[in-house]
Amino acid sequence: MKKHIVTLCILSSVFISACGGSGSSSDNSDNSNNNGNTDTNGGGTTVVLPGQPKDGLAPISAHTPDKNEHLSGGEVSTNVFNQDAFSQSAKVIQSDFELEGVFKAGDQLFRTLHDGQGPLFNNATCQGCHIKDGRGEVPRNPSMPMTSMFLRISDDKGTPDIIYGDQIQTFGTVADHNEGALPKYNGALNEGLAYGEAYAFVEYEVINGQFNDGEAYQLRKPIYKVKDLSYGDFNDSVRLSPRVSPSVFGSGLLHAIPEDYITSYADPDDINNDGISGRAVYVDEPISNENKLARFGYKAVTASVLQQISGAYRGDMGVTNIVAQEEPCTSMQAACINKAEQEKDDRENGLDLSKLSLAQVEFYNRLLAVPQRRGYNAQTNTWNADVLTGRELFHQAQCISCHVPRHKTGQAEGSLLGDAGLLDISDTSTPIAALSEQVIYPYTDLLLHDMGGHCPEITREDDEGNSCLSGSQCYWVQKCEGLADDRPEGSATGTEWKTPALWGLGLVQTVNPNATFLHDGRARTITEAILWHDGEAKAAKQNFVALSKAERTQLLTFLESL
Repeated sequence: MKKHIVTLCILSSVFISACGGSGSSSDNSDNSNNNGNTDTNGGGTTVVLPGQPKDGLAPISAHTPDKNEHLSGGEVSTNVFNQDAFSQSAKVIQSDFELEGVFKAGDQLFRTLHDGQGPLFNNATCQGCHIKDGRGEVPRNPSMPMTSMFLRISDDKGTPDIIYGDQIQTFGTVADHNEGALPKYNGALNEGLAYGEAYAFVEYEVINGQFNDGEAYQLRKPIYKVKDLSYGDFNDSVRLSPRVSPSVFGSGLLHAIPEDYITSYADPDDINNDGISGRAVYVDEPISNENKLARFGYKAVTASVLQQISGAYRGDMGVTNIVAQEEPCTSMQAACINKAEQEKDDRENGLDLSKLSLAQVEFYNRLLAVPQRRGYNAQTNTWNADVLTGRELFHQAQCISCHVPRHKTGQAEGSLLGDAGLLDISDTSTPIAALSEQVIYPYTDLLLHDMGGHCPEITREDDEGNSCLSGSQCYWVQKCEGLADDRPEGSATGTEWKTPALWGLGLVQTVNPNATFLHDGRARTITEAILWHDGEAKAAKQNFVALSKAERTQLLTFLESL
């Protein structure tokens, strides 16, 4: 079968970043320690590439998988492949009564309603957003509110909206609404009650296309509409960005990769002149007050699992904690502020979540195991033939330059909060041995890449699509081209996204049959996700379209094995 060497890069269950660019690969399958920054192309010319991490590992082979490549999370891998595949603890802690107990305590908290929730929130529990520790889902029709996705909001400079902050919360805390009060047009202003902020929904425009071999495909272009603003109008240059909750397993391993291993793949100035670049960005981490590499969030905005989950507690559930201590009310939301004041008497040190509970949930998130690869027979040490061919196509395409297959963790630092026990938390912070010095296969560089697209200004329309200026039936409508959201966030522009990890990709819809792909869930299949490439990855999409059906199938078989 003819093999195409294409500059192709594949979208994950969360989002696909550009391919090409940083890093290098080698077809050498020996065990030599050769982590230099040069490579040789088919013509024998030496090409200087961005650096390769000095992790002591031999270059990964395009033809022969590593001996333990089926163990995606190293020793933090699980052989559970059913709907609970993303919810398993690292095996090494299962024999430790206290550590397994802390994990289970964190698991329970992850699934539990918390006192002091609100006054504004998107979901009542962590598990409600991260369904079975996997992805959230897009509501099946406009009459269903968003519960495991939401819209980020700002002005055109990325500054939070003066009224609504940086996130639209769908539900509010109002008497007689046990599951949360949905937004009501000017309800908070007119009644002084903490209704949800606004109601967002999505409709789709069908885009038809075909591969070069004539097979047809359809894509769904999302159109976002927002109505029933409870606290008044958005700012004049409002920008919105949809987000489906991502999977959380494996985050502790990603957290443990040394910064210099990741930044060695960065190529912001495209010094190898391949049209692809990756940017490392930094943020201030709470508690430590240190400037660290941002590696979590769709646009790389948080530096640690602790920072990520504490912000989610506050923003998604309205649960304050030692890291994120302010209620999700802006100074312009009197109804929210008044409701928050009523909560204060029942909270520990003025916070909704104790330090111990937050540390237990952090531990749970960090010790969630990664599913092993499928398509591998451990008894015979052999791989499915189509998985191997698809893997080779993936390597030949240089998709590994962004979706870097392999990393090695360093010493996994302990929690900045202290060591969590079952009943108390200590002042010590012990490194987590289970996550340390592991060879893992996440398929990500954790860097920002420009994926192209643009967004016209948000318009005002009624439900018939006619232009309007104000009123309860006058919606805010966002119609973007491509994957852009036109909303700067942190150091990321309105067209940049962080390369996600691909591990677990083939089990996304096993864990949650309603899950879809990309940051906003527009793609119903992995193929659709690939076809949304643009920007730095425009050529990759075109080359994917040019593959034969048999080759596309092999490449997808490989991805589904991850």
